[in-house]
Amino acid sequence: MPGNVEAFRGRRDALVGALRSAGLDAPMPPATMYVWFPVPPGQDSHGFARRALLEQGVVLMPGAALGPGGEGYLRAALTRPAERLAEAAARLGALL
Repeated sequence: MPGNVEAFRGRRDALVGALRSAGLDAPMPPATMYVWFPVPPGQDSHGFARRALLEQGVVLMPGAALGPGGEGYLRAALTRPAERLAEAAARLGALL
């Protein structure tokens, strides 16, 4: 549906922009329901995802949970409004 495409595009753009502003390296995916981005240097995906949840209340999927090739990455779902995604990204910046 065209409305869904625009909604996910807006959420993607808001999240990627906010992650970059927070100091995280987030590439812009062409089309997806998820944004994958590298774990900050010196950390692993499970550890950072755990800290994000416990310290900032942000839920991320550690890439390693999806197999060994996912280690070093985190996955954020674009299921919330753009404003909430931007807020979550700002909270993640506090973990750097």
